[in-house]
Amino acid sequence: SRLAVKHPAASMTSRSLKIAALALAATSLIAACGRDHDDLSQVRFDAAHSIALDATIAAGHIISPRQDAASIKSFANEQLMYTIGQLNGLDGGAPDMRRTEISLGAVTPRADGLFDVEYAAKLFVAWPRELAVPATLEFVLPARGDFAGLAPFFTAFGADEHGAKRCLDDGAHEVEQELLWYYYRPLKAGCPLRNADPAAVRLVAKLAVSGENTTAKAPEYAKVWEDGRLVVTAIFGKFADGATSNSDAGIAAFRSTYFDLIAKYGKPSVTNLAAGAQPSAANDDVRLTFATPAGPLDVALFLVDGIRSVPASFDAKYNERTKISDFVSYNGHSGLGANIRALARKGQFVKGQYQIFMVNGCDTFAYVDNALRDAHATANPGVAPTKFFDMITNAMPSFFVSNSRSNLAVIDALIGKTLSYRGILARFDDAQRANVTGEEDNPTALVR
Repeated sequence: SRLAVKHPAASMTSRSLKIAALALAATSLIAACGRDHDDLSQVRFDAAHSIALDATIAAGHIISPRQDAASIKSFANEQLMYTIGQLNGLDGGAPDMRRTEISLGAVTPRADGLFDVEYAAKLFVAWPRELAVPATLEFVLPARGDFAGLAPFFTAFGADEHGAKRCLDDGAHEVEQELLWYYYRPLKAGCPLRNADPAAVRLVAKLAVSGENTTAKAPEYAKVWEDGRLVVTAIFGKFADGATSNSDAGIAAFRSTYFDLIAKYGKPSVTNLAAGAQPSAANDDVRLTFATPAGPLDVALFLVDGIRSVPASFDAKYNERTKISDFVSYNGHSGLGANIRALARKGQFVKGQYQIFMVNGCDTFAYVDNALRDAHATANPGVAPTKFFDMITNAMPSFFVSNSRSNLAVIDALIGKTLSYRGILARFDDAQRANVTGEEDNPTALVR
C-alpha cells in the first residue's frame, strides 16, 4: 500500500531519537521568533497544488507557567506546532514554522500560579490550491505549550493510538506526547475537541492570499548550463536503518531512479558499476554520465542508512559534489526535521554556483530552516540570499515510491529548459504538495 512506503515523520526506532529530534526542532523554532521581517520577506513561493496564505491571529491566548518573554514565546511556538496536524488534516495544508512571528501582549497572573498570556501571531501557510480560501479559519490548539501542561492533553486526546484514535490521524503510529502535534486531528469525527473543551483554545486566524506567491518563474536554465553540463547529486535514505534487501522502500527508490534514468536517457556513456552490477545496499555510490540533446548529464546516486549517521567518507564525497552540482536532492525520512537539519549543515558551496535543492521528505515545508540558504549567502556576499539558490519542499508527506518521479521531473525539465516551476511541480505526486521558494529573482518561463 501507499502507507507502507510513506516517509513517516516519526519513524525513528527509539524514544530517545524522537525526543532528540524534537529538541532540535524546538531550538530551531524558538530562534525563528527573533528573525527580522526583512529576512523573512526574502522568501517567495510557488507550487502546482498549493497556494501561499498569510494566517493572522489577532487574539492568541496561552496559559504559561512562566512570565518571561523567551519562555512564553517557546510555549506559544509549541502550541502553534499543532497547526501542522490540523492543516495536514484539511486535505493538504501546512505552515512554514521557521517563519512564525509572535508578538506578546498582556501577561496576567492567575490564582493557580500560572499566567494568562495574550499574543498576536502570523503564520505562512501552504493551502490546497483546489480549495476555496475562507476568510477565517479556527485553530483548535492545546491551552498550554509547556511539557507539563501538555501531558494531560496528550493523555486525554492522543494516547489511544491502539484504540479509537479519536483525535489522531488514522495512520498514526508510535505516538507519544512529543509527537502528538504531527498526528493531531482535532476536527476528526468523534474527537471531543470538536466541541468546547477547557483543555483547548480556539484561535481564529484571518486568511489572505500572500503577496509572496509568484507566477511563471523558472529555474535559471542558463546558469545551470553555463559550464556545458548538468550535474545532479541525489541522496536516498533507507526506510529502515541497516536494511540490505532490495525490498526496503528506500533501497527500492534508489534503484528505481537508476533504472528510470536509463529508460529515459539510454545507456550511460560512463559508469562506475561493473558489468552486470546494479545499485544495491552493497553498491551504494553510483556514478553515471549520459549524453543528452542539451549536453552531458552527470549523476551521482548515494544510498545511506540515515543522514545523521553517515561516515566522514560520505561527507567528503558529498562536499565535493555540492561544489559543482546544479540539482541536489535528499529523499528519505525527515526525522521530525532532525534529518533535514543534518543535511542542511553538510556540503560546501562556491561563489556563483546556482543550485536547486529538493528536500524530499515528510512535511519538509514545515521543518526546513535557513541553514542551506544561509550557506549559499555566505558563499555569495553582496547579493540576495536566494540569488543562487532555490529550494523544493513538501507541505505533506511524500512517498518512497514517488521519489524517482520527483527527481526525474526536475532533471527532465533542466534538460528541456522551457518549463516553469509550477509546470515542473505539476509532474510530482500531488499528494506531497511540493512547492518551491527562492525563485522570485528567476526569469520567466517559456512554458508555464
